[in-house]
Amino acid sequence: MGKVTKIMLGLNILAGIAGIVFGMGVKGNLKAANEAKDDAVAKAKLATGGTSELQSTNQKLSSDLQLAQGQLASATNELAVAKTALSSVEGDQGKLASDLQKASIDLSQLQSQLTVAQNMAKKASKLEQEIGGFRQIGTLTELQALKTKADKAARDAAAKKKKKNSGPKKTATPSGGEVGAIISFDPKFGFYVINRGADHGIKVAQEFNVLRGGRLVGKIKIKQTQPTVSIADAVKAFTRQQLQPGDKVVKSD
Repeated sequence: MGKVTKIMLGLNILAGIAGIVFGMGVKGNLKAANEAKDDAVAKAKLATGGTSELQSTNQKLSSDLQLAQGQLASATNELAVAKTALSSVEGDQGKLASDLQKASIDLSQLQSQLTVAQNMAKKASKLEQEIGGFRQIGTLTELQALKTKADKAARDAAAKKKKKNSGPKKTATPSGGEVGAIISFDPKFGFYVINRGADHGIKVAQEFNVLRGGRLVGKIKIKQTQPTVSIADAVKAFTRQQLQPGDKVVKSD
């Protein structure tokens, strides 16, 4: 067999072997490709199912978010309404407090006027009794004559006393400068009402001592004046106890 023939024969054998090997490799690759395709299809189906579930969940979350936003808007509106109502209530409360304070002052003034009226009624009753007694004594002319005699006797007695006490006179002790008295206390607003006002010369910011049984129990400062009554606050530095109706109000030294 020639050398060339041997070479050709060897190449044919190699080609055959390569064909066999190539054929076997292609079949193996095709099988692997088919398995890979099947696996990819399965994974795609699984991914599609997951995507559908995610879309459903996303839609539900969007719906819940819209509902929550609606509830938040409603709660915000209700809060605004509540704030408006609260402001109105606070305004009404302030007006009620002011009206209550004015009513308390008016009541104190009426109590003062009632006290004055009661004193006047007592004086009128006493005057009627005195007039009745005078009528029993005699006529107006007789009463005038008696009064003239009484005045003369009083002058004579005063002259005798003056002559008797012609020595050096003693200086009179002042009465203490009594101004008036406390007639009420308002526990809600913490102020006192005294039975003297602007008509009696009382002025705002004046300070007076308060006596009970002749003993100093506190001090007050005028806060507001009315014609016949005044409103005062206790000066805490000098007042250790609550002042009471009937306590005397006197001028400070």
